[in-house]
Amino acid sequence: MVTYVEALALAREYLEDSDIPLEIVYEGEFSEGWYFCYQSKEYLDTGESSAKLAGNAPFIIDRTTGVLHEFGTAYSLESYLEEYVRLKLEGSSE
Repeated sequence: MVTYVEALALAREYLEDSDIPLEIVYEGEFSEGWYFCYQSKEYLDTGESSAKLAGNAPFIIDRTTGVLHEFGTAYSLESYLEEYVRLKLEGSSE
């Protein structure tokens, strides 16, 4: 099992791999772990629209495995979370 503190550390480590500085701007917990949304530090510091990320998909850290899963941008975060829970439940019932 992964704690929130461990999940946050994994999320920050993941964002450090980027070519540009990134910061978590929104996070939360759901039944299977924690989700994180992020934005460029430059945009957050300056508000310059040219520094704003486009297509930056949220990701989760699974509370059981500690594995990071990226989502897409076509649907709402809630839709992706619901789908993740559904697929995980289907996988555990096999």
